[in-house]
Amino acid sequence: MTAHGEALRLESNDDQLVEGVKQDYTSLNLSPAQRPMLHYAVKLTVAPSTGSEEDINELRKHGFDDRDILDIIYIYVICLYNFNDRLADATGIYGDDFRYG
Repeated sequence: MTAHGEALRLESNDDQLVEGVKQDYTSLNLSPAQRPMLHYAVKLTVAPSTGSEEDINELRKHGFDDRDILDIIYIYVICLYNFNDRLADATGIYGDDFRYG
């Protein structure tokens, strides 16, 4: 969580958002599109095989197109950050080590 929390902090410049996402994103004042996006990301992080067409349809209802959904799954939320977290846990890399080597 540290590595991608810092990436979000740099992108958003919003410490409250970053800390809220780290602690409990459901308590944040999110846009109608952000909430289902994060629900989906958590679902696929915790139990990847439970993703369904219903989840995809829910994202589409909130304005996400196929490209957006692929970005959520493959590039940003799920694959890349889960990989980074597991790499950090396995190697002891934390915080600024990801940014500065």
